[in-house]
Amino acid sequence: MTDIATTGRPSFLLGRFGVVPYALTVFLSATLVFLVQPMFAKMAMPVLGGSPSVWNVSLVCFQGALLAGYVYAHLLNKLDNLRVQIAVHGVVLLLAALVLPFGLTEAFGDPNPATPTLWLIGVFALSIAPPFAAISATAPLLQAWYARSGREDAGDPYYLYAASNAGSLIGLVAYPLLMEPLMSLAGQTSAWSWGYGVLALGLIGSGLLAYTSGRGAVSVTAAPETSTSETREVSNIWVQRLYWLALAFVPSSLLVGATTHIATDVAAAPFLWAPPLIVYIGSFIVVFSKAGPSALHVSTRALPFAVAAVLMFLPGVLGSPTMVQFAFDLIVLSLAAIVCHGAMAEDRPEVSRLTEFYLIMSLGGVLGGAFNALLAPVIFNTLLEYPLMLGLVLLARPVEEKGFPRSARMMAGIAACVAIGVALLAMVKDGSFPHTANLTFLMIPIVIICITFKNRYAPTIAALSAAFAGLFLHPYVQAGSHADRSFFGVVRVVDLDGYRLMMHGTTLHGAQKLEDRVHPQPLAYYHDKVPMGQIFKAWEDDAKTVGIIGLGAGAIACQTTPEQDVVFYEIDPLVAKIAQDDSKFQFLSSCTPNARVVLGDGRLTIQDEPDGYFDLLMLDAFSSGSVPTHLLTREAIQIYMSRLSEEGILVLHISNRYLDLPGVVARIAEAEGLTVKYQLFTERSKGSMEWIPSQVAVLARSPEALARLEKDERWVPLVSDGKRPWTDDYTNVIGSMFDK
Repeated sequence: MTDIATTGRPSFLLGRFGVVPYALTVFLSATLVFLVQPMFAKMAMPVLGGSPSVWNVSLVCFQGALLAGYVYAHLLNKLDNLRVQIAVHGVVLLLAALVLPFGLTEAFGDPNPATPTLWLIGVFALSIAPPFAAISATAPLLQAWYARSGREDAGDPYYLYAASNAGSLIGLVAYPLLMEPLMSLAGQTSAWSWGYGVLALGLIGSGLLAYTSGRGAVSVTAAPETSTSETREVSNIWVQRLYWLALAFVPSSLLVGATTHIATDVAAAPFLWAPPLIVYIGSFIVVFSKAGPSALHVSTRALPFAVAAVLMFLPGVLGSPTMVQFAFDLIVLSLAAIVCHGAMAEDRPEVSRLTEFYLIMSLGGVLGGAFNALLAPVIFNTLLEYPLMLGLVLLARPVEEKGFPRSARMMAGIAACVAIGVALLAMVKDGSFPHTANLTFLMIPIVIICITFKNRYAPTIAALSAAFAGLFLHPYVQAGSHADRSFFGVVRVVDLDGYRLMMHGTTLHGAQKLEDRVHPQPLAYYHDKVPMGQIFKAWEDDAKTVGIIGLGAGAIACQTTPEQDVVFYEIDPLVAKIAQDDSKFQFLSSCTPNARVVLGDGRLTIQDEPDGYFDLLMLDAFSSGSVPTHLLTREAIQIYMSRLSEEGILVLHISNRYLDLPGVVARIAEAEGLTVKYQLFTERSKGSMEWIPSQVAVLARSPEALARLEKDERWVPLVSDGKRPWTDDYTNVIGSMFDK
């Protein structure tokens, strides 16, 4: 998103009563803008599998609506008559309010798993785009109106965005910390609608105040040029516009890339979407403050070192805790945003081009986000867009060393030769490089980035070389892997140490011995020794109908018997395609050749089955390493239980590195009056993929249904702590992280 501030007049609220209505209105509009984004994405997650792409595509939709608001403000401001502007905007606000209180429109029905992006864009356009675009116009429009208010400081209204950015940050922080834990979705949308009404009154009131206090003031479009940058020739105007566009594009792309890294491995939840966006918005406050020039200077020097650190971890050659990598993602995003937005602040135009400046900035933000969320999944089969932007952001820096001297050219050439050499070696060499060679290949361009940090071109070439070399240095690539990508993430099929693995992000979703193709043994989470294998063995004679939400490689199929009727539910068509490809995995073809594979979100598609249909129902759905939160709400459990027979059991695979999901399940079980057993399996087979640790809970309507687990000491009761259970309206991810 694009919204900026300047705090060059930090005392503008003190002793300037006439500014207060404008500042408060801008503050409220920014708060509403950043409250509604996670709110809408949270609504959409239950029908799109909880994928991080839900947030990424939603972010692009909001950026597009913001751009529409800026275009509208730019065109409206061309009208000389301020009264007409106020009247037109009043009508627009009124018409946009017709969709409030907003919810997901049912005009498009359920999403098609093959085209979820188009469905989400269409739903956004009808559900929330009109009021969002209308209030997005507030900041540039009020700034333009203030410039016509006749006040002494009307010629430099940029500082009003201090209130805008304060509102943006409050909105971002308030949602995950206050609104999400304390309010239902219905309450959230109702509160937002009331806020919209108050904002509409503030907007019209501020417009009338500008009109009455500055009747003789000329239009901003005709205002004298009091530029903060040098006046440019007409021929150079388009160069300047393209410069602004590029500076807005790169950090917006990095924002989506960093968010994808974070949301993939922890959970697709507003709490985790907020930090990158807070860092991104915070950069505007920094660069338009009095400390902006010094912050730009420091960030310009520090950025190459931060980029080098992130590129060092990306290929997976150097192991590091996930949270450490996330911290570096946020650091590099912060520095990159300060550098790019700081360069824009240094080049901001005169007030007569104010709305044009924000319009182009918004367009760059839309294009950057769209590149990651819409185009990259089509043209790249891995998350290549993120390291690509890490290299390009170094090109945008205002550097100390001009030109491309011989020493820098030599360093850049070495980095490029290393990358090309790694690629050629990977093509002719069967197997992986020694670990020391991996480190050497990776560190050469990384060191060159740091040595040549004062130059513009050498660090850029070295960073792109490191990113390119990293494609071939990744352990999975060297092991021999096939990667493909869909809306729901990157899926790899990896041959490693005699096993074939399915990896989604960084998480294992199935393993098979390469030599075991006739009747493959279920391994990893599905081995006889682990909880899910134990359950299938214990119920193999009684469970005549089996439903499994989450297909993975299909390994659990070989825990079923030929007499059982088995149905798989899988939201990702790519995962289903790989699991059903006999040349990759043989679980389905060998063990359940007649099983149904139903595409779509399991929570929705399972409702097509009759009540009481299943004797055993398993939830084994993950978005990379996290169970989508909408699959573990009270309403979701109610749906699952309704499709179980009277003595049927619900098996929940709830392994997670960061969230206390057993506590979540215990609270729901208590609220629903269900019996629940739980096993934390910590044993790992030595030097193989035979079995690995997991956490599993089993729910039933009565203790008798789970009686066969009573004598097994590994299965223990789950006791609720009495806290509020998760529902579709309430999921407290941050609380579950602290409970872990």
